[in-house]
Amino acid sequence: MTVHLRKLTYGLAVAMAAAFLVPVPSADAAPSQRPTVVSRVSATNGWQDTRFKVEEGDTYTVSSLSGNWTVDYRNFPRVGASGYAPSVDSQIYQGCKLDNHIPYGTLYAREGTDDSTAVPVAQGEILHASQAGSVYLRINDDDRCMADNAGSIRVKLFRGVPATALTDPFHHDSGEGQAPYHVVQGYHNNEGRCVIGRGPDHCANQLFAVDLEPAEGAAVSANIYSPAPGTVRWQDEETGCLFMDLADGMNLTVCHMSSFNVARGASVQRDELLGVRRTPWVHLSIDDRRAGRPYRPVPLTVTASGWDHTLDGASLTLGHEDGTGGVETVQWGGHSYRVRYGEWDGLEFTPE
Repeated sequence: MTVHLRKLTYGLAVAMAAAFLVPVPSADAAPSQRPTVVSRVSATNGWQDTRFKVEEGDTYTVSSLSGNWTVDYRNFPRVGASGYAPSVDSQIYQGCKLDNHIPYGTLYAREGTDDSTAVPVAQGEILHASQAGSVYLRINDDDRCMADNAGSIRVKLFRGVPATALTDPFHHDSGEGQAPYHVVQGYHNNEGRCVIGRGPDHCANQLFAVDLEPAEGAAVSANIYSPAPGTVRWQDEETGCLFMDLADGMNLTVCHMSSFNVARGASVQRDELLGVRRTPWVHLSIDDRRAGRPYRPVPLTVTASGWDHTLDGASLTLGHEDGTGGVETVQWGGHSYRVRYGEWDGLEFTPE
């Protein structure tokens, strides 16, 4: 049934092509040299100019923020920028793809008007411009087959590499993937007190640290898994800390290990075994060491125009002052919590 519906729309789409090929403009009306642009990409249009300008050799990132779309609203659900799963994609008429090897619904990017530069892009895809021009985006579906499309994707384009979204370091004993955990401590202190006790430098760069602990009763292994891809730069057996350079130039600190499974200089992938924990909890923090000491602490945060360093997609930064001394509002999982000195006690995370 699906094959016939898509074929029937073919003639209609050809006849109406001109109406569907008008690019959707971004919020910027003129070509932009800004480092960041947010643009909405429609499933019912072909190549759409984001007004994000690149020069040959530039490194830039395309990141899907929100939204969903479909190439057949009558028969198939909406999906994100990564497109349909193979099991679903195989059920859709295959004669309308830009690339037969890439699922329908995948977000595509190209530089300028040269189709030879077109590549599929996923969340946080890092690209190197092969030529100068605006970056264009579209759905993986041919122009002539868009009459049964619906939806749109909101996309962020920015120069350089993306900030790193962290995942938690715990796994089920059964090997079922991530295990539920809660935050037992946050070091952020909005009155400037340093309570960590390792000296001013350590205190400063650990300002936004969190300690995570598996949820009570969860069957969790003692292993610690990497919350992000990076390169191991240092290990400290006394504290059980491991320091990693992330792709965006920041340093990730993971602490409380009794032994290490990776060597200094090793490149590790997200979810790779780092070592074995010696305490019930694991310490995570990010800081910027590129300018030397004192290291600048980096908060786990989500910005209004896109995503930044996060923990499981949630913001752990200071919310807004509510007028009560020593108390701040923290956003977690779409809810507001009033907590003292950033100690996010009891905030729960359970993987889907």
